[in-house]
Amino acid sequence: MLDRFLTGQIVIKDRGQRMHLHSFVLKDVFRRKTKLVVAVLGVVVAAAAIVAVVTTFSAATEGFHEASNKFGANIIVRPEVESIPLVDGFTSVGSLYTGNNYIEESDIPHIYNIKDSASLSVVAPRLYGIAELSGSSVVVMGVDPEQERQLKPWWNIEGQWISVEDTGHAEALVGSDIALSLGLEEGSMITLSKENVSIDARVSGVIESTGGNEDAYVILPLASSQYLLSQEGRVSSLEVRALCNACPVEDMSQQIEGVFPGLEARAMSQIVQNEMLVVNHTKSSAMAVSIITLLVSTLTVASTMLASVNEKIKEIGIMRAIGASDIQIVSMLFLEGGIIGLVGGTIGFIVGTLASYAAAPMLVSVTPEPMWNILLPVVVICMLTGMIASLAPAKKALGIDPAEVLRSV
Repeated sequence: MLDRFLTGQIVIKDRGQRMHLHSFVLKDVFRRKTKLVVAVLGVVVAAAAIVAVVTTFSAATEGFHEASNKFGANIIVRPEVESIPLVDGFTSVGSLYTGNNYIEESDIPHIYNIKDSASLSVVAPRLYGIAELSGSSVVVMGVDPEQERQLKPWWNIEGQWISVEDTGHAEALVGSDIALSLGLEEGSMITLSKENVSIDARVSGVIESTGGNEDAYVILPLASSQYLLSQEGRVSSLEVRALCNACPVEDMSQQIEGVFPGLEARAMSQIVQNEMLVVNHTKSSAMAVSIITLLVSTLTVASTMLASVNEKIKEIGIMRAIGASDIQIVSMLFLEGGIIGLVGGTIGFIVGTLASYAAAPMLVSVTPEPMWNILLPVVVICMLTGMIASLAPAKKALGIDPAEVLRSV
């Protein structure tokens, strides 16, 4: 019987110094299918949790970066003014603001001299002023139509965007509040005046209500607004969209101030940063749960392999009696743990990816893509988990006394 056992389970070559453990381990693993399934399921759950968390929140991060590119400007460049308090005795009577109120249009190209100029997606000049329309004062905003359209993709226009083409008269966009109060619509003609200057403009479109200041603006092409407001060659501010996932907008603001002495460049990325902070906190919490699940799966694999060692006490004792070294016994158990980790990690990656497809649209309103680049790291982690779980069973196996086992055979 002993010869049949050895012949069926272990092949001994070179005077008993070398043993083929692979076939023995594989036969033993598949002989205990129930325990194998339990151990593999523990690894699958942990791997699936890690993959689902990484895939879901990586997609969420990309989604927030893409959405942030539609929020408008994330850097505002405008003339730097200084506030000087006015004091009468010990009583404050207000403030006096000093500094240039405009940016020379000819200086705008200097912004592309900054180090991170490749990240500049939109540079939209604006000119603000007050004009008269139908006996009332309105805010006029002059813009570069192409740049502004890229900056405000969420605007819904009833009609068409303004054009800079020479059509014989100016074109204007009007906010919903002005359109409602004056009964304006696409094709309406308006007359804007400022002191001794006036222009006639055709309403090319009405901006649907946004809840912002533009609801009460009349928007003109930059050249038309400069003529109306008598500010040829000048703009009030620059709205900058820096397009990159990890844009150093604070650094870019300092770079812009370096090429524009006397101007202030203010980063406006607080909204995105706050949202990303929430995402990162949630991701950290979910990853912590995943790591706990991985630890639990390690214990599951360890308990399963301990039970396996208890069942194989006679077999291990006979192997040691016929010359199996401690390294060979430990390698056999490590191989078994690695196989469990390999199978569990591979299945867990598939399950986790499918789970992220179901969870991501509900949690973060994005649809993730399979992250094949994490397949190998996940499988390696699971294999290491299986090997670590083999340490306790290996210690028990090395404590088996071959002599006692042979006496009981």
